[in-house]
Amino acid sequence: MNHVDQGGAALAMMDLIKELAKKDEFQCVVVTGKHNRLNEQLDSLGIENYSSCYKNFMSSYKAPVIVFRSLLLARYRMMLPKAIRDLEHKIDFNSIDVIHSNLNRIDIGAILAQKYNIPHIWHVREHGEIDFKLMSMRKNPIRYMNGFPSVYVTISKSVRDIWIKRGLDKKRIKLIYDGIRTENFTESISRNVSEKTRFIFLGGYTINKGQEEAIDSLQFLPNDILNKIKLDFFGNGDTNYMEYLKEKVLKRGLASVVSINEYDPDIWNKSKNYDAGLTCSNAEGFGRVTVEYMMAGLCPIVSNTGANPEIVDNGVNGLVYQKGQPQDLANKIQFVVEHRSVAHGMGVKARNKAFTKFSMKKHADQIYSLYKELLTNTLR
Repeated sequence: MNHVDQGGAALAMMDLIKELAKKDEFQCVVVTGKHNRLNEQLDSLGIENYSSCYKNFMSSYKAPVIVFRSLLLARYRMMLPKAIRDLEHKIDFNSIDVIHSNLNRIDIGAILAQKYNIPHIWHVREHGEIDFKLMSMRKNPIRYMNGFPSVYVTISKSVRDIWIKRGLDKKRIKLIYDGIRTENFTESISRNVSEKTRFIFLGGYTINKGQEEAIDSLQFLPNDILNKIKLDFFGNGDTNYMEYLKEKVLKRGLASVVSINEYDPDIWNKSKNYDAGLTCSNAEGFGRVTVEYMMAGLCPIVSNTGANPEIVDNGVNGLVYQKGQPQDLANKIQFVVEHRSVAHGMGVKARNKAFTKFSMKKHADQIYSLYKELLTNTLR
């Protein structure tokens, strides 16, 4: 893993490790790019782990680009050889069967795997420029990645297709959807029906997540519908963006309709109070929150971008709207208000699909099968 200890990639890694740790024949050694909360969690689970200061070879960037890239490049080149020596001192790589890089931004796993002739998995978790602006420390990052004998795991068809279009070797790509821990959700999905139809929006406060589009959609609702809804945002992230959204809510006279809150770790225990969940992102690589809505029995309302249409079947187990058209989102919100029982029925179907297709157990079993395939040389 790289230096980050929060967000989808970190959560996905920790959930996968917890599931794989149940297998007697599996032993995991985790390496992070910085000692952080992940290491502390791994310590508490009794899982061997180390940290070493290596940096991403693909990084998000800021302006001025030339200066920022120069700083990132210098840091990357300086840290990489030191980190390799450090890890070689800490870990006997001759005892390692598979190296699994948890995301496409780091290359130290691929380098060590090639050096010690160990099978390598490169988890590709994002679209790249569509959702996050990325710059590479390598002149041709795709050719660089293809130069390693790695197997690439993409977390959705959407992610797979965009990386194939960029030139990643499609013969070595495996599609394995991420998984969500089902035990985090109670068996009962009965709704606490209130007078108002309640919508929840979970996600970090960034422009890419689309909170503003959700707020903008409310202006297209007739007053009799607007007065029947409550929209609650929960998340962490850019505090300036949070304040911007709060100001927008006040200017629009929506203070009685919209609330903008910090992330609530107990939110899923309160999910019965909601009817539907919103995902308005530019391009979700998978859509962890969407699947969590579904497992909680909520009717998901999602944009038609990224992996969303792969997860939600419009009109069956949720509603899909046209991204960039807040009026279409408003139409979907109005449908839930006017057809609440139908939306609840979609939530039941959504839960069934999520438990069947996107459980962490299924995900972990597929990853472990891939490990065994690599060890029998069928994919090398």
